[in-house]
Amino acid sequence: MVTPQINLVGTRFLSLTFACDLRESREVSRCVRQFLAEAQLPESDLHAWELMVTEAANNAADYATEAGRGLPNRLEVFCRDDEVEIRLTDHTAGFEMPERALLPPVDREKGRGLFLIQSLASGVEYLRGRKENCMVIRRQRPVLTVSALSATASTVAMERRLLEDEQTLQAMTEELASCYESLSAVFRFSSALNRFQQTEEFAATWMRELLMIVEADWYLLQVADPEGRELHVAVTSLPADPDYVLSLSPAPPAAESVELRAARTRQDVWFDAASPLLPGDPLFPFIQHSNGLAHPIFAEESLIGVLSVGRLSTDASFKAGQVNVIQTFADFLGVQISNARFRTEHLKAQLMTRELEIASSLQRSLLPERLPQMPGLEVAGYYQSARLVGGDFYDAIATNGHGLLLVMADVMGKGVPAAMVATIFRSHLHARPDLVERPGEFLTWLNHSLFPDLDRMEMFITAQLVFVDAAARRIRVAGAGHCPLLMATTGSTPVEVGNTGFPLGIMRDAVFSEEVSDLRPATRLLLFTDGVTDTANSNREHFGLDRLKERWRLIADRRQNASQAVQDLASVLQTFQGKEPATDDQTFLVLVNE
Repeated sequence: MVTPQINLVGTRFLSLTFACDLRESREVSRCVRQFLAEAQLPESDLHAWELMVTEAANNAADYATEAGRGLPNRLEVFCRDDEVEIRLTDHTAGFEMPERALLPPVDREKGRGLFLIQSLASGVEYLRGRKENCMVIRRQRPVLTVSALSATASTVAMERRLLEDEQTLQAMTEELASCYESLSAVFRFSSALNRFQQTEEFAATWMRELLMIVEADWYLLQVADPEGRELHVAVTSLPADPDYVLSLSPAPPAAESVELRAARTRQDVWFDAASPLLPGDPLFPFIQHSNGLAHPIFAEESLIGVLSVGRLSTDASFKAGQVNVIQTFADFLGVQISNARFRTEHLKAQLMTRELEIASSLQRSLLPERLPQMPGLEVAGYYQSARLVGGDFYDAIATNGHGLLLVMADVMGKGVPAAMVATIFRSHLHARPDLVERPGEFLTWLNHSLFPDLDRMEMFITAQLVFVDAAARRIRVAGAGHCPLLMATTGSTPVEVGNTGFPLGIMRDAVFSEEVSDLRPATRLLLFTDGVTDTANSNREHFGLDRLKERWRLIADRRQNASQAVQDLASVLQTFQGKEPATDDQTFLVLVNE
């Protein structure tokens, strides 16, 4: 910034060249104020000029063209005996100066600067050019009379009254300037809430703005974790960069911090010379002698955090208007943090939903589109996924035209991981057709092959393999931690078949045995996962194995075919469940031997 200063005859002159940057606008206004103070202008004029220069310089930076941002702005001050004139040359697109600017509505941020300038100045002109523009602002200087030496008592009283009025006007001007600057910042702050930013970046930007507005020296923002158990330092201007954590447990420590007191009482907590920070307060090592407050931030009754703001002096306390600005900024910041958390949770929910959709699609792709049929044997399957996709899987593999391998499996876990493990299981299952007729040996091989992956992922698989010898009308059953199958014939009670060993992935060297049973005429087999028996109704009552056996007995007595049996059992489960959401997949496989 170049600041030549010239004294002409009857005129003091100042020229400033500054970058097209909002941060330099404040410095320019300070330089002008100092220059005019040396010319012995009264405080009321100094405040008015400081405000007008700030607004004019801000506009020059805000509305600069792309090319103009790289060019410096120029400000010239002419301080004469009767008036002060300021010329600001900018590189904006320019505008048409209204004869009288109106005060814009309260919900609009733009337009207040021009209204203030015209209200405080004696005259304003705007010279619009092709490459640059010039705003000329004039304000009359107060004229001093020479009658002071012979003033009567009444004149002295009048002058005293005028002085008091001037002081009042000065205070009002200061308050107006402060309120306007605060209101302008609040509007910009609320507008920025609509633009997505990282919470810490957003908070740091606006906390720096807050320090300037309320003339504070430091801030520290503590944010509560989503569970509301602790307060963590989010952003701070303290040079030591404190990183302490405050527990929000019900039992307060012996020397509780001002931040915890504010969070628990839901009220501002002040600290100053009369109520200093205690030595046990985590803030004490950083700001032992300070004056400020800790303001709790809530959103819909939930604690968001605590904002502490202060000055490095125990004497200079905040004014009421400044406290209101701190509270407003903090509450707006709480809205931003709350919205950011909502967006994060919403994104997580979307990702979870997408993951479940992928898992469901993957799981359904594993199920056979058409089950093999053999003379005298009919096979049908059923699968109904729950809201949380699991790893249920069934299959039927034909062998040389004289047998079938029925497979029912359930992978521990939900979502994509379970569906991926089910995919691996299916790949291994179809890799060894030579073991189809020996289900016990097949399970032993599957366990040994899958154990490294299952152990690393801390998952396991329950499975049941049933080889149906169509020629000999015999079944060979092997189980790995799975529900036994139900076998029923007309007029008999269903029986459980299938010895159960460890699930796959529990013991590397586990050996699985087989159970052999005859397949008599009019026999119906049911292989199922625990999602069938765990189906619950509105009373939290499970369907259970006994109900399943009774229903399977009725299906056998009615001599329903495989498709009819599947429809019957599915309908019974849906009726029992009612409107209650399923907590696990419902999967079963039916074989009918007539």
